[in-house]
Formats: sequence, structure tokens, C-alpha cells
Amino acid sequence: MLRITAGEYRGRRLAVPAVAATRPLVERAREGLMNHLAPLLPEAVVWDIYAGSGILGFEALSRGAARVVAVERDRRAVQQIEVAAVDLQLVDRIRVLRNDVFRLPAMAAQGALGDPPDLLFFDPPYAEVSSGGAPRQRVWQLFLDLCSGLTENGCGVIHTPRGALQEEEIAQLPGIVRRDYGSTSLYWWHRSEE
Repeated sequence: MLRITAGEYRGRRLAVPAVAATRPLVERAREGLMNHLAPLLPEAVVWDIYAGSGILGFEALSRGAARVVAVERDRRAVQQIEVAAVDLQLVDRIRVLRNDVFRLPAMAAQGALGDPPDLLFFDPPYAEVSSGGAPRQRVWQLFLDLCSGLTENGCGVIHTPRGALQEEEIAQLPGIVRRDYGSTSLYWWHRSEE
């Protein structure tokens, strides 16, 4: 079970889907991230990509975000997010898409995802960002493409194994900041700093 750390739904618990690829961000890291993003959360549009349990989107909604688009490929994870949305009475504020994340830039360009995001949570499978080569490059390029669609003062956040981003990747997003939590790292980039 995962606990929402603050806001309107503070203390509410969500089930974690029994999916091997689901790797929820630890509570301490979620709380630190949300505290950092606090000025951006009220009325924000949030895209939660590789949503897994959906906890980041629910944390954002609890702290005042207007809407979340949660994108996840695994059927069981999607069902669990939908159940949590019903339990929290947030069905009207979260849109859950079972989709291939690599289709998102084209969908966004067509307006199929609604308003552009103020916040982008991006939590790809560790296997795809730990290895080198084409899978990693493809995932990183997707993150860059989605960050390019952020609103003017928007923020993109990527969750990786500790220190996974390389210097040449970091250099593509000037001002990106890294915070480590145990074996994982969070990197966030504010578009206003580009």
C-alpha cells in the first residue's frame, strides 16, 4: 500500500498493482518532490507518463492540481489507477490512458491529450534507462520531446536508477537538478531555466 503524503487526501492509501515493472517512488522522495513543486501544483495540468501505481498523479491532485493524464501500458496497473480514482472520487479529474508512451508526441500535436502539461512526471522502466544503446536513447528522446511541450514555466521530472543520466544528456537540459534518494535519482528541469 502507498500513502498519499499531504493535501486533501493525506493519509489515504492506494494499492500497488502486482506488476513487475511497477516501482513506486519511496514516500520520502515523493514528499520531497511535491514540496519542491508546491508553487506549481495549484490548478496544474499534470501528465504522469509510465504511471505505474498512479501515486504521483494522486499526490498532485491531493495538493491542488486541476487534472492528471495518467499513461500506462500494463492493463492491471491501469485498472488499479481507475479503482483508486473511484475510491478517492477523482474520476472527473484524472484521465487514464492505456497506451504506448511513444505515441504521445503525435497525440499531443493533434490535441488528443488536452491542454499541455504544467508538470510532467516521467518514470520509465529501469531496464530501459540503465542499459545503453537504442532503447535508452529512444526513452531519453521521448522525455525531451515531452518537455518541449511543457507550458512556459512548466517542470519535467524523470525518475531513474541512481545517477543514471550521462553528462551529455544532462547538458541537453540546462539547469536540470538532481536529488538522490537511496538507490534512485530524481532529476527535475524547469522550462523557464532553458
